[in-house]
Amino acid sequence: MKTSLFFNTVTGFPVWVLTLFSLNIQAVYPQEIDFSSEAKAIVKHYRFAGDHREESMWSALYAAKSGKIYAGLCTHAEAAHFYEFDPATQTMRHIVDLTALHGERGEGINTNGKIHVRMGEDGDGNIYFGGLNEDTGPESIDPASYPGAFWYRYNPKSDEVEILGKISRHYGLLGMVVEPEYGRLYGLAEDGHLYMYDIRERYTRDLGKVDDWDICRTIFADDSGNVYGSFPVAQIWKYDPAKDRITDLPNIRLQYDMRVLPRTMSKPMIDRKVIWRVIEWDPVDKVAYGIMGGNSMLFKYDVYRGSEGEIEYLVPLTAPQYWDEANVRMIPFATLALTISNDRKIYFAPTASGSFDYIGNSWDVKDEEKTQAKLSGGHFPPVSYLVSYDLKNRQRKSHGLMLTEEGNMVFGLGGACTGAKDGKIYFVGAIEEKDPGKVVGEVARRWPFSMGLVTFDPGK
Repeated sequence: MKTSLFFNTVTGFPVWVLTLFSLNIQAVYPQEIDFSSEAKAIVKHYRFAGDHREESMWSALYAAKSGKIYAGLCTHAEAAHFYEFDPATQTMRHIVDLTALHGERGEGINTNGKIHVRMGEDGDGNIYFGGLNEDTGPESIDPASYPGAFWYRYNPKSDEVEILGKISRHYGLLGMVVEPEYGRLYGLAEDGHLYMYDIRERYTRDLGKVDDWDICRTIFADDSGNVYGSFPVAQIWKYDPAKDRITDLPNIRLQYDMRVLPRTMSKPMIDRKVIWRVIEWDPVDKVAYGIMGGNSMLFKYDVYRGSEGEIEYLVPLTAPQYWDEANVRMIPFATLALTISNDRKIYFAPTASGSFDYIGNSWDVKDEEKTQAKLSGGHFPPVSYLVSYDLKNRQRKSHGLMLTEEGNMVFGLGGACTGAKDGKIYFVGAIEEKDPGKVVGEVARRWPFSMGLVTFDPGK
């Protein structure tokens, strides 16, 4: 793909800046959708077991080699929950409540209320993940009451979740990867530090600070054991375990498009739009495939080309109404819902409007949705599209607006994975809820939803 005039072809930095004051929003807005004329990607919907009232999910979805699917859901001001879905029997099972596991409930303290990381697996089939506190627990309680963030391991044979050890006293994980070459877990925490847990030796080590602005949500490891992350502005860091050294790669930059509006209009700054949003190592091509936060640009990062690697930009995996170059400045912020399928396609679920955040609490302005509506021409439901990119023929395709078999809209999705045995594409996120008794919140304070697992069969 040719670099546009908005980028310096050497550094990737912008050579032309569009300010918010010069925006000329069109009379026909790309967020407005004619549902009757849209192609539909029909998905099967599964509810989570119990009535735990979770209202968000970020990254924590994993397809195990056994064929089972594992998910971690979050509950602001309560607890994180860990689930197992068995595609063979189509049954959902609740495994653990982290607040109960730690004995935190009822203690009047800040709790472990989030699983915010991509999970991973070792050679014995154990599933690993890390925890996080982010405004979970009573808001009036001293934050120092938080007992700390921990690593966890689920053993499917004993059906038990084990607390492996503390990550840090105050800061939990936003990104994690299981690295099999050295037998380690790597976690990127809220304090911008990279933490490592040695599975064999059972100890945690702080490897140092890699970020001090807005923390990257996904990290990856190559097949040599090196770990990579992204940090503003459009830069990449690398941890080399052989040298035990973290390096900010000085000569390579990620591309970003300054025409795209900021992630939130209440704080119009260059933040997560200039780092990758989600990235995944592909053991077949031995490269990483990622999505930029600002314009959902799909890219390939070949870490073995040259001293710092080489990046190829492929195509934006946005909702189809943004494929027209005229609409590029209205592209919503990228989601975390990316996976590489067994038939060598990348599936991604972008939203059609706005920066999706489930309940959408704004701590910055009185009504952030009102500001967004002024720019986009109204309030539009944050529905998801299913798009794919064929790695063989390099073709982008929209499969349509995502709807459940019951006709419910699929709102924003927080993660994706590919079933190891059935090859189906799995997502978790907010699903339109028509039963008042099952509503857990309202997206942007307008559209009732509950959390659900949905699956798309590429073979149909």
